[in-house]
Amino acid sequence: MPGRKPRNMYARQHIGLLLALVVPVLLAACEGIRDGREECGIYLEFIYDLNMEYADAFDPQVGTVDVFVFDDRGLYRFARHARRGELVDGNRMFLGEGLGFGRYRLLTVGGLSDDFRVSDAAGQPLTPGQTRLEEVRIALERDAAVVGREFAPVWVGPAFDVDYRADLSVWPVRLVRNTNRFNLTLVRRDGDAGTMPCTFEIVTPEGAAYGSGNAPLSDEAVAYVHYALLPGSAPGELSSGRLNTVRLLSGAGDYRLRVRAAQTGEPLWDYDLMALLRSTKPDGPGGRELPLQEYLDRQSEWNFVILYEDGGSEDGFVAVAVRVNDWIIWLREIGV
Repeated sequence: MPGRKPRNMYARQHIGLLLALVVPVLLAACEGIRDGREECGIYLEFIYDLNMEYADAFDPQVGTVDVFVFDDRGLYRFARHARRGELVDGNRMFLGEGLGFGRYRLLTVGGLSDDFRVSDAAGQPLTPGQTRLEEVRIALERDAAVVGREFAPVWVGPAFDVDYRADLSVWPVRLVRNTNRFNLTLVRRDGDAGTMPCTFEIVTPEGAAYGSGNAPLSDEAVAYVHYALLPGSAPGELSSGRLNTVRLLSGAGDYRLRVRAAQTGEPLWDYDLMALLRSTKPDGPGGRELPLQEYLDRQSEWNFVILYEDGGSEDGFVAVAVRVNDWIIWLREIGV
């Protein structure tokens, strides 16, 4: 019929009219929920409950957060830094200013310090519009394959997608602690004061650098040696040491716990650390099976007492006691 418009033309006009009406309403709604804070945007809620207490310990453990924002193509846009005291309610960061509606990928690092560096694959700072998410490295600062210093704890929230729409939304960011502390004591079984000062080291199979998914980026072995070492002071104690390591990963390769003679560096005892830790794995709440990797991520401080006895076995090392929370697990037949 002359002058009659196609049906789909009316549909397009109706859709256009609807958008013209709805979008201002949505934007006004964002203004309406400002509540003294911000307009449309995203709140990131930081959570650290992957610990043996099974409780959120973001406050007081994590002092700062750095959020790295990438667009939907995986290109770096910008970063936001905040101290815990600057966060809303102590654990929320607002992202809104300068952020247009769309999909983004976010990577979070908690407790970032001079001990760790976030860089591109070449070790350079992230460049807006150029650095890709898959190129990002979160690495322990080191210049050798032996690390003998104390370093601050760091937490990683692996990259995930968020949708920023005409609203105000809250996105949880669950953090994983990527550092451990080991307290080790060598004790003579008969309790006699000894003259056998020893040193301790843990050798890990990966190079202390992680990608945006918090997986290791290399298979380079790194040795962590004590940063504090004391001769035995209590009856029977021969040596007491403390060292840091990075994240322990089930199935990543060969982890070794070694004891050496302090004066000569001669290895006295060498044991499979992962087998040792696996033997101490408790059940989860309610008796559920606790996956090994979850246990390794939850338990960040380890206390070992290594029992030595002259003539007790071919090498003298006869047992290890591992304290996990309030439990002490004794492991025997620990010879090389």
